[in-house]
Amino acid sequence: MDGKYRELHRLLLWRQLDQGWDPRREFAVEQPLYLEIGFGNGEFLLRQAHNRPRENFLGIEMHWGSVRRCLRRLAQAGSQNVRILQMDAQVAVRYLLPDRSIEKFVALFPCPWPKRDHERFRLFSTDFMGQLNRICRDGGLVVTDHRGLMEFARDQVAGSGLELEVVETEARYNTKYERRWSGQGQEIFFELHYRPQATSSYQQMAEVPVQTLILESFDPDGLALEGCQEGLVVQFRQQVFDSKREIFMVLVTVVEDQLSQTFWIEATRKEGQWHIRPARGGGFLPTLGVQRALELVQKAGQVG
Repeated sequence: MDGKYRELHRLLLWRQLDQGWDPRREFAVEQPLYLEIGFGNGEFLLRQAHNRPRENFLGIEMHWGSVRRCLRRLAQAGSQNVRILQMDAQVAVRYLLPDRSIEKFVALFPCPWPKRDHERFRLFSTDFMGQLNRICRDGGLVVTDHRGLMEFARDQVAGSGLELEVVETEARYNTKYERRWSGQGQEIFFELHYRPQATSSYQQMAEVPVQTLILESFDPDGLALEGCQEGLVVQFRQQVFDSKREIFMVLVTVVEDQLSQTFWIEATRKEGQWHIRPARGGGFLPTLGVQRALELVQKAGQVG
């Protein structure tokens, strides 16, 4: 069997995690937990796990190709102290990871978003670093080849509760991107050492109880759904109706606070009433945007 499919138990499905989730409980042995943001093909993550067996490691990565390669490496290495979370680090840090659950973080050669109008996509903003200060006990390390990203991070650190020391260094992490830049002649890299200076004033994004909405009457055939752009984005994309089973479903995308979620909303008829809620099995983080989408379906479906 292909190695990338033998270690799927290490892959955490974030859509099945609630905001009471604690990553430390995912490991058989309770040990200090370290976080790598954007682990690429998993080289550094697996080396650390092998060399430090009395510590646990959580890797966050968005791209399935990188996750697949890391799972293959895990199958070969056999390390039991690694778990992988495939999702946007912004979302994980703000919504999922609890206070002081991580010892330290590391991010090696993150995307610098070099174009001026792309700076808003850079991870190491004041807000993001404030959230990392909330979840990490002892700061962390960012390594970059890009002077612009280094200067951006230095400008953004104020207000996060962290202090930053920038150190120029030679290539010494032996990752894919470091080897690439070294091969192209780059000799100077930047280590950004973050250390806690004050207790974080940031809080984990609060969970919003998503309530099932009820309608006495509902007209799926005549439904004209309208999204919204006020502070958050709700966009209705596709809808289907099974008249025999009396089930209406609509695919919706909600964007808020740098979090984008696409999920199905269902309206089902039971005991003479229509129940509007997120479809079961789809997975979502309970937010104001999700509840707002339900309210828009309810408003559009009201008869009379």
